[in-house]
Amino acid sequence: MSVKVKDIMGVMESIAPKKLAEGWDNPGLAIGDPEREVKKILVALDVIEPVIEEAKAIGADMIVTHHPMLLFKKIESITTENALGRRIFNLIENGIAAFSAHTNLDVAQGGTNDVLAELAGLQNIEILDETWAQALKKIVVYVPVGHEDVVRNAMCEAGAGHIGAYSHCTFGAAGKGTFLPLEGTNPFLGEQGKLEVADEIRLETIVPAEQVNAVVKAMISAHPYEEAAYDIYPVEQKGKKEGIGRIGELPEAVPFREFAAMLKEKLHLDAIRLVGDGDKMVKKVGLCTGAGVGFVALAHAKGCDAYLTADIKYHDAQEAVEKGIAVADVTHYESEVLIVPVLQKKLTEAAQKNGWDMEVVCSRVDGQTFWHV
Repeated sequence: MSVKVKDIMGVMESIAPKKLAEGWDNPGLAIGDPEREVKKILVALDVIEPVIEEAKAIGADMIVTHHPMLLFKKIESITTENALGRRIFNLIENGIAAFSAHTNLDVAQGGTNDVLAELAGLQNIEILDETWAQALKKIVVYVPVGHEDVVRNAMCEAGAGHIGAYSHCTFGAAGKGTFLPLEGTNPFLGEQGKLEVADEIRLETIVPAEQVNAVVKAMISAHPYEEAAYDIYPVEQKGKKEGIGRIGELPEAVPFREFAAMLKEKLHLDAIRLVGDGDKMVKKVGLCTGAGVGFVALAHAKGCDAYLTADIKYHDAQEAVEKGIAVADVTHYESEVLIVPVLQKKLTEAAQKNGWDMEVVCSRVDGQTFWHV
């Protein structure tokens, strides 16, 4: 079965919903036709010239990356007189689409931060900084006694009733409902022109705001009444929470230099930059892939002994030393390139599940090599 660019965009939306991205970010389809057929995808960290040439060489129709191609750059014209313009021309001329999932992939469960936390051996993982919380609504519907199970199941199967790790969470209270069927009605109970008093259950449950319409549709379809009576209420509490960075614990406390040496080996780094006391015992660790040095103070405030990130500057290092938190610069590239094989696997699984005739390949370009000595 053939697959189009827009189908891949749908898969990526399920992996890293765009709503999770920071306001300043620019993830999504940067170059390409959503209707174009895709037979091969190249997954990389960046849409740089060597990656584009690699895509051309292997016959890829689409490049999926973590870093957006069009970010932090004001585009006033597209010409071959600058590097960005040449890349745009190269992609368009060769019919290659470019798509990215950036901060939304950092925030999403199973994204860059979770992959780094797993590599670091952390347990009891939590969000470092909450950036998104699911809005909730409460739906109340009145159901004749004996039909509440059918209506409940329909609503919960449509997405209602989830609280933490529990599903089908509802509450029911018995009461009396009244209604008077008017001319032209075909009532489930009672008859036209006569006031009916019915034994009913007030059934209520929580539902994510974005799923209200689907749940109401399912409820109405399952409800025996010709006209179902229901209410939708706003609620203060939030549902599922997502955020940037992670905090976790090592199985046992180890000296910072020993922990850093393990990271250096697992990340295949030639060297690792460390800030702080190498003999400091480390148990609780915070991290943020890429340039996450802005969260050092938060990690310290949350009791972290050490923090992993990249792009640490001189004054950032001074601040960390003053706070007494050990910091390891695991490099921007190596902290995030870990997501490339993860995306390749997820896209391949989606292709197999949907019966798509498509191949997904990891880039062989080393984006960390900027010069040779």
